[in-house]
Amino acid sequence: MKHSRFLLLIFLFICPAFLQAQRVYPLVAGITIDSVMTVRQGVTKMDFDPVTGHLFYATDAGNIYEVFIPTTGASTDSLRFSAVNHGITTLQGFCIRDSTFYLCGNNWSATTGIGMVVKGTFNPNGTRTWISIATTDPYPDGGGDHGFTGICIDPAGNYMYVSSGSRTHLGEIRTNNNAWPGCREVPLTARIFRFPFNTTGVMLPNDSTLIDNSGYVFAWGTRNAYDMAWDGNDTLFAVDNSGERDDPEELNWLREGKHYGFPWRMGGNYNPLMNSPYNVNQDPLVNHLSGGYIAGWFADVPGFPLVPTGVTFTDPVRNYGVAADFYRDSITGNVKNASDEGTYITSFTSHRSPLGLVFDRDSMIAAPFRGDGFILSFMPGGDSTGYTPFSPWGSPCPFVDPSRELVQMKLTYNAGIDNYTMTTANIVTGFYLPVDAELVGNVLYVIENGGGDLWRINFPPYLTVPEIPQYPGIVVYPNPAQNTVSFSFHCEVSGSAKITITDAQGKIVSVPFEQNISSGSQNITVDISALSKGIYFYTIMVNGVSSVGKITKAL
Repeated sequence: MKHSRFLLLIFLFICPAFLQAQRVYPLVAGITIDSVMTVRQGVTKMDFDPVTGHLFYATDAGNIYEVFIPTTGASTDSLRFSAVNHGITTLQGFCIRDSTFYLCGNNWSATTGIGMVVKGTFNPNGTRTWISIATTDPYPDGGGDHGFTGICIDPAGNYMYVSSGSRTHLGEIRTNNNAWPGCREVPLTARIFRFPFNTTGVMLPNDSTLIDNSGYVFAWGTRNAYDMAWDGNDTLFAVDNSGERDDPEELNWLREGKHYGFPWRMGGNYNPLMNSPYNVNQDPLVNHLSGGYIAGWFADVPGFPLVPTGVTFTDPVRNYGVAADFYRDSITGNVKNASDEGTYITSFTSHRSPLGLVFDRDSMIAAPFRGDGFILSFMPGGDSTGYTPFSPWGSPCPFVDPSRELVQMKLTYNAGIDNYTMTTANIVTGFYLPVDAELVGNVLYVIENGGGDLWRINFPPYLTVPEIPQYPGIVVYPNPAQNTVSFSFHCEVSGSAKITITDAQGKIVSVPFEQNISSGSQNITVDISALSKGIYFYTIMVNGVSSVGKITKAL
């Protein structure tokens, strides 16, 4: 993601009319949209806490806010934690698992920084205990907007995955005012790390031999995998942006031991800086209005590193259209549309900066969206040169492609190429700098980065729970669960309690609890280890009053 908060503030000052006139609206039938509230500047990530039932969002300054959405009246947010609490001054990655917060980011100085991964475990008094998962050796800053940017937990709760972005834009030499002479990428950058779930206190060395043999490197060659997400088959995907050159932006199927190309390949294209002598003025894919061209990043510098021996690059997912599939012809420089040309792009129009990757993992949305993936475009679209007055960072922006949409992705595994392909469609438009999305049931929340809005996109539900009287105050934890799940509530008088679990088709699969209970606080733990992975519904009946909800059974 291309950050410049100073330029963004200038843009917001001179273009208030544009933001006030902003409207987000659906492009297909069956979707309704409303604005929940205006959020703070510099939002980076958002997640949903199933225990409190609230959204939380993080900002790059290290603040974490809790969102309150009442049934009636205005929604509000409240600052819960800051860098003073968790210790990360540039916070990029944020996710929640069983009400524990997992964060990643960096602490940058003028030329150097350290990467950090921490978790905040919940205390009964509302505070959190912050524990270091991993800290890096000092390594050279590359501009502050990559670094440790994404974190997620696998559905079974065995591992956490952390993305460390590149420090260069395309593998060029960046000395940080001669503090790091001759330096390009370093061993701590352009990698996906994987840590066992309960890991604490790891020190990651900036040494290629030590780090690549540490057992913590899951994959190599990702330029800035800012968002990672799991689909309904527990397959891990990540989005990646390709830099200042007009190379496609990527969606990658992340697999252990794979190399995704950076800095030798971006968006399926080879990096021309590999071939000296290189003349940028003869490269149709370099925009002369771009910051990279003006800064001289495309200068011919002999000695570009060779591709490591034995490395085979893994291609991005192929997009066969019809959305986000514009590309620039590498011979003529003309902008073309892949689906019109009867071909594909790997994976999205250049400079869209794809963010907010989510999947309908639990198939809670009705057709034609059921089980699909969704992606946002951070950058506003421009003309054929990549220019738009709505960009706070100038050129380049997505060319011809209007961008600013929510894109639906239908992914299919192709055994012939041992990879996924997809078809795409624009289904919502009008966002401005949308940075993250979170799917809660059949409702997709989208949050904007520049002091914009939190939007609520209502999809038609696939499954509906009958409206019956709900027993108040029931907390189900953990959820998702592997072997056991607990139901906590308060019972005013003694009586009877029964818990029934049904599958997605309404068939009873278990009645794990049925007996009399005393008055007072209750904590009933039931065994669900015999259930297969998937979505189930519980009904808990206390003294004739029921409560219905969803349980996700993990492996």
